[in-house]
Amino acid sequence: MTEQRSLRVRHDTGDAPRILLVRETLATLAFVPTVLHFGWRQPVLDQSVLHAIQFVAVAAFAVAMFITMRRAGGREAQRRFLVTHWAEAALVVIAACLSWSWLGLALATSALMVVVSLRVYMLVASLAIPPGLVFVGSFLALIAVGTAGLMLPAATPPGQPIGVLDASFTITSAISQTGLVVRPTGESFTRFGQVVICAWIQIGALGILVFGAVVATMLGSSFGLRATQTLGETTEQGWEGQYSLGKLVLFIMIVTHAVEALGAAAYYFLLPATWDGAPPMHGAGDRVFHCVFLAVSSFCNAGFATTANSFEGLRTGVAPHTVAVVLTIIGLLGFPVLQNIMQVVVGKLRGRRTEGRRLIRLDTHTKIVLSTLAVVYLLGLLFVFIGETLQTDTNWRVAILDAHFLAAQRTTGFDTVSPADIGLFARLVVIFMMFIGGAPGSTAGGLKVVVLAILALTVWSTIRGRPQTEAWGRTIPDEVVRKCATILALCLGTCMITVAVLTATEHIGDETRLGPLLFETISAFGTSGLSTGITAELSAPGRVALMAAMFIGRVGALAIFAAVFSVRPAMRAQYAYPRGDVVIY
Repeated sequence: MTEQRSLRVRHDTGDAPRILLVRETLATLAFVPTVLHFGWRQPVLDQSVLHAIQFVAVAAFAVAMFITMRRAGGREAQRRFLVTHWAEAALVVIAACLSWSWLGLALATSALMVVVSLRVYMLVASLAIPPGLVFVGSFLALIAVGTAGLMLPAATPPGQPIGVLDASFTITSAISQTGLVVRPTGESFTRFGQVVICAWIQIGALGILVFGAVVATMLGSSFGLRATQTLGETTEQGWEGQYSLGKLVLFIMIVTHAVEALGAAAYYFLLPATWDGAPPMHGAGDRVFHCVFLAVSSFCNAGFATTANSFEGLRTGVAPHTVAVVLTIIGLLGFPVLQNIMQVVVGKLRGRRTEGRRLIRLDTHTKIVLSTLAVVYLLGLLFVFIGETLQTDTNWRVAILDAHFLAAQRTTGFDTVSPADIGLFARLVVIFMMFIGGAPGSTAGGLKVVVLAILALTVWSTIRGRPQTEAWGRTIPDEVVRKCATILALCLGTCMITVAVLTATEHIGDETRLGPLLFETISAFGTSGLSTGITAELSAPGRVALMAAMFIGRVGALAIFAAVFSVRPAMRAQYAYPRGDVVIY
């Protein structure tokens, strides 16, 4: 069995595990001088010493690759090795050519470490480890790495070091695309720290396993059966097979960066030169950085902003109500829906009605997502407008804009007006919208609109006396309905436990303050990031509770429990008990 597993891993990654780990160690050693140079304001070691360490590590990596290639066998095996490892070979050559430049060598070694680390990740995905456990473990590992990066002295302004808890909270909020902060992003972090936050927002949005699959595909590494199954199951897309997965992850990368680039360009031209709460922009370079940051945060439904007060200084501005809203909606649709829509559009343009033997049309999943999102948006806009009009003195035209923004941005932390200022009824509506979340396979968390739709359809089918749940002329399997009910129960349980912890740890002394605690909890679980302003005032246990809620809301309650309570197929019950009748009303 051990020999078979070793062969399978070798086939999946192109390396024996021990050799791959040696190269990972050398790549990490080459990356450490970069961290020591950029992570501290004052030099830890002389730059020439760091440069020498980096050069030696790269040279050792090249030697290790050469030895591995020579041991691969004949010329054909060596050629396959170079084809599979072209990225590492190219980066080693680039590092050698740029060895005279500190910045060039730093960039090359950083990319080298990322590539090799992803190969190690693919090795882990190839092993007989439950996919849910790999998924959860990936998020936890990246949270730990991001926390360490955010605690580097260069990540915060002089005299404002960040502790482990605050750094962990910020990184958890970033990788889960939540947006809740205990420190203002624009004021309490340097450009280096903001880059770290932006990078973790992007990684979390793409999904740990999808991100690894994309890079492995681009590197030319073939997926083994186990790795394909792991990646396919944990991306929540529902596609099966190596070919479909490869097309999916390539589509995700192209769409993500294309949309973010267009969004950054739109922000650049539509944002005013300055406004109340605008970040300091001393030139075109600063403006480009802030626009890119806002575009990534918008598409990823993260809600982090380098501004002082989100978009409150642009309450009636053009950019928030157009660019931010459009990017957010595209992000929360989910990649399966985007891919299906693109297939239909391309089919219409080409005049094709079929692909293979299948009709090119919107599938049931896409129809459910689009219709449910439309209903949630319209009802949210209506009720938030009513609540703000009745309970505040806001002008009705401004109230419409506020309602539009909140209904569209319910999965992000952006706001044009503080939730504390929109009235109790409007806040209650926002709580429901945050809990619902986005679509499966999207950058949003929460319950997911498909779960809500299927449960609502189940109720409607039951009222009509139909034996099965139906949608758009299709029958929803009972197994899917059971999973949706389970997800709802786990989500409600998670939120109730979190609220209970906050009521026990946050000694506010005023019972009416239960509202802000509930709002903050649902915002964390729904990875929304909207806040009534109490996040920074929470105690350490309260922050830990919100971190857990953000993590579960992003990864998924069902994925968490499936990872913890994984059951092998051979251990599942192969019998059924006799039917028992129960009175329910």
